[in-house]
Amino acid sequence: MACQGAIAKAACRPRMVSVFLRLSLVVLLTTSVAAWRSPKPRTDEAEGLVVRVEFPEADVLKAVQQVAQDQIIHGTYSYDKERILYGAHSASSARAFGVWKNPGKAYYKTADKILSPRFFKDSEDIGTISVRYVIQDEGTDAVSLRIDAVFVDARNVRHPSVGSTVESAEYAAIQTRLKDMQASRSQALEAASQPPAQAAQPAAEPLASLASLPSANDAGASLNVQELQAQVESLRHQVFLRVKDPGASLRSAPFESAASISSLPAQTEVVIEVLTPYWYGVETKDGHRGWIHHSQLESLP
Repeated sequence: MACQGAIAKAACRPRMVSVFLRLSLVVLLTTSVAAWRSPKPRTDEAEGLVVRVEFPEADVLKAVQQVAQDQIIHGTYSYDKERILYGAHSASSARAFGVWKNPGKAYYKTADKILSPRFFKDSEDIGTISVRYVIQDEGTDAVSLRIDAVFVDARNVRHPSVGSTVESAEYAAIQTRLKDMQASRSQALEAASQPPAQAAQPAAEPLASLASLPSANDAGASLNVQELQAQVESLRHQVFLRVKDPGASLRSAPFESAASISSLPAQTEVVIEVLTPYWYGVETKDGHRGWIHHSQLESLP
């Protein structure tokens, strides 16, 4: 029965408001439950890293496959005592990203049951880290490489990498493998260009040097303990450097914007593992690995 008259309308108004509020609450709850139960994977991530790589597509594909299979999620960790997150595995897909339907080849790496990984935004739960690599050929020995990393917790909440820290570290690992390929190729070309006689000569030199080595009882031996120690010390000065000033940052990737893994005291000795024009990949005595700018290091005394 319709509400007629001023008094009737006044009596009906509270009931109409109550019905409206109940209907609104039902719609809100239905929408919330549906959204919680059916999280849709996003395929248009904007937080990732996109770079142009000046290498042939075949080399980049090989380097990406190697990194996808290296069992490490680079640029993050779960505990302060262990700064490398092991336990990852390559995958044919990742639920966090859905199916890649755009041009290019997609590869994936995931790590399950990771507790509160570092450098993912507000990641204070257990969940899965997923990394996606997409390679698109651009011709003329260059490709477009896209890397996305995301942590999805047990509540299906997505946590992107802070400042693309993880993506940058994954890219640095790919760069290292590309440079290793390039160096191996250059060495092979150099060896192939050597004349046959010159190439065969080094094989005979060790025999001559072994025959000419003095015995341990030779009092006039030129290769004594002191000289061996001097050679060891010389090699040590080539592969070891030390931190010049206190507070030098050991970073997760060779970029100023990369996350700082730790702050190194002055005179901390590090082993040089990777050389680039401006950044050195190093390892400390306590086993921490990272990148440090060459200006922050000096030779041993």
